[in-house]
Amino acid sequence: MDKNAITQVEYNDQIIQVKLLNVEKNSLFVGSIFQEISKNGVNIDMISQVMLEDEMRIDFTCDQKDQEKLNEAIENIKQKHPRIMVYQSRNVAKVMVEGEKMKDEIGVAAHIFEILGKYQVPLLQITTSEISISCVIPSEFMELAVNEIKKAYQL
Repeated sequence: MDKNAITQVEYNDQIIQVKLLNVEKNSLFVGSIFQEISKNGVNIDMISQVMLEDEMRIDFTCDQKDQEKLNEAIENIKQKHPRIMVYQSRNVAKVMVEGEKMKDEIGVAAHIFEILGKYQVPLLQITTSEISISCVIPSEFMELAVNEIKKAYQL
């Protein structure tokens, strides 16, 4: 494994993770949810979704400073879409690893998850691109996760 595949490890423990359950599998429906959030001035950072049989679950993160605006948006969403269940968590952190060489290196994700697994770091949400992996984890594991990944990649 090329130790230069990861060139940067960042973290943020000032986030809110939001889970929306019972979301209709319809792009207009999903669009209306994110329009409401946007209309209230909440900047969404990370989005992932899980398709279930009859509906989907959408998870996203935003900055804790947007809590009031987020609460207002969620109230409006619940009024328009009463079947949606919303859960928020503030004791989470996001760990992001990045590297331009990730797109050509096999096994980077496996190695990152192996490091986190070795220390039994719970993974609450994951998003990836060709050159990054972002994980939402409980805040109490953030420092350990960041330090171990940096150590493994000599950063």
